[in-house]
Amino acid sequence: MLRSLFLLRELQSNLKLKRDELERIQLGKLKALLRHAYENVRYYRGLLDSAGIKPDDVQTLSDLRLIPVTEKAALRKLDLQEKTAGNIDVKACVKVFTSGSTGMPTHIYFTRYDHLMIDMVYLRSFLVNGLRFRDKRAFILDPHSFETKKCWYHRLGLAAYENISCFTDAGEQLERLRRIQPDFIHGYPSSLALIARLMLEKGTKDVRPRLVSTSAELLHQKQRETINAAFGISLYDRYAARECGNIAWECDRHDGYHINIDTSVVEIIRDDKPAGYGEPGDVIVTNLHSYAMPFIRYKIGDIGALSDRTCPCGVETPLMRTVEGRDEDFIILKDGRLISPMMVTGTLDYVPGIRQFRVVQESMDVVTALLAKGDGFAPETVDKAKESLREIFGSGIEIRCSAVEELPGENNGKVRAVLSKVRETN
Repeated sequence: MLRSLFLLRELQSNLKLKRDELERIQLGKLKALLRHAYENVRYYRGLLDSAGIKPDDVQTLSDLRLIPVTEKAALRKLDLQEKTAGNIDVKACVKVFTSGSTGMPTHIYFTRYDHLMIDMVYLRSFLVNGLRFRDKRAFILDPHSFETKKCWYHRLGLAAYENISCFTDAGEQLERLRRIQPDFIHGYPSSLALIARLMLEKGTKDVRPRLVSTSAELLHQKQRETINAAFGISLYDRYAARECGNIAWECDRHDGYHINIDTSVVEIIRDDKPAGYGEPGDVIVTNLHSYAMPFIRYKIGDIGALSDRTCPCGVETPLMRTVEGRDEDFIILKDGRLISPMMVTGTLDYVPGIRQFRVVQESMDVVTALLAKGDGFAPETVDKAKESLREIFGSGIEIRCSAVEELPGENNGKVRAVLSKVRETN
């Protein structure tokens, strides 16, 4: 508790600093991470050696471009010993599951300090948006990511929270919210938009949180408008990824996302060169608090753009916007529900023995799942995967699962975990 408060206070004070002071903190953390990665992580030593550079060659933030970009697929193919720090015991680390848009389940490891940093950076942005410690909170997320630990201060009514599974029916989620009456709601844009549409259809007006927050998926303007109208608020969105935590966040101005440059480095690259202000390009992120499994110049799979404006809110961190999110489709059910790709990948991530998967909605009546065999694959793996998908989709659609040695490639060369032919034709 004391460690968390100390760290939070430090992070909050950073937002009062001038831009050049923040960049000095950023550069200092970057140099330390590069030295650590070169000395302790086989992959990064090889990467820097092959590029003919040493950590000390990076003396400015622009020098970071000397280091080659790391693609998701390249990092996923590595053995654990190649991409984790040899001087850190991964057994003592926090292990996070992710497969993202590729459908390749993998583990990410964070030291307990770095994982705490991720939590506190999220909390910092929530507090800037107006969250109070006495506010009752509701989290509508994948249940695998739920925080379940109860602390002494929860009994005093401080930071009390309730978890609601995004896999349950939207009507059930809405009833939970009506019972809880939260001051703060955080969830995926797709989940909250579904609840919001239901509220507007029913004329529900008795769920009135002070704050609503979204993250983990690209927030579309239509979703924003629907959620705002239903809850009677102006929601705050966050740009985040499992590998890096909260990368950027909205303030009251809602005119761009403040980049957390005290905990990450964000580059926008177009044709292997830095994109100009306002010019869209690939988002490249360095997580400055990723010591167990470093993410340095990591291509995250999104398209974004940097802004040359300074936000009038007073926080001098640079601004960005996302243009396109990770390339995924939603599954459309007969009852009108939209199933987020994150719900699908977050479920199959936890079925052992699957190296990679692809879930395709063939029609309103049929979903197929191809499961590439991995370590620990067993005869019951296919049945477990089918049961897991049934929990999300319900009984109104046929689920066909089959095991394969390798997934067939797509014509466009992309590797996507979730596709919907229904969405493409409707």
